[in-house]
Amino acid sequence: MLPNDLTKDLKTRLKGIRGQIEGVIKMLDESNDPAQILNQFKAASKGFEKAQHLLLDEVFRKALAIKIVEALDTCPGDCGQEEKIAIIRTQFPELGLNELTGKMKEMNDIMEFLHKDKEDLKEVLFKIDNISCLGCSEKITDILTETVGVKEVKIAMKQKLVKIKFNPTVTNEQQLKIVMSNIGYSPRNISRFV
Repeated sequence: MLPNDLTKDLKTRLKGIRGQIEGVIKMLDESNDPAQILNQFKAASKGFEKAQHLLLDEVFRKALAIKIVEALDTCPGDCGQEEKIAIIRTQFPELGLNELTGKMKEMNDIMEFLHKDKEDLKEVLFKIDNISCLGCSEKITDILTETVGVKEVKIAMKQKLVKIKFNPTVTNEQQLKIVMSNIGYSPRNISRFV
């Protein structure tokens, strides 16, 4: 649904265009000067163009705002696209109609990258025998979620298992082992998550 102020503005413009068209019809009936008739056609055409731009601006601006929100939800800060998203978000209020379409394409490219990034995640499972309490579980989760490239951490405390989804272009299994070893745990790879 269109905002009330936009609907009111469009109706006012269309009423003005209707008046210009009625004027052209009257001029044609009276066989007036062709230059004046042409000016009225141009004015009506400009009025239609402006109304169209107002409508498109509203539709594109809303669609771009939705894309920005989706990207921010998908990229919590370590996706490799956060700078581009921040720039578009900052520019958003000042974008003209021609720029909106270009920024929509950029946001579509970013979203495609973010979704591709999710498809390319690698999963690893570690057994950590010295996980003994909820505090251990929270400590491991906190340090891993702060590690660049880690997208998800799940811990099965009773089984002493840690499952990590990560972007292999940013980090690897060995680096993850080092991160956990640095806080006092001894992870070893295993093949399935219980």
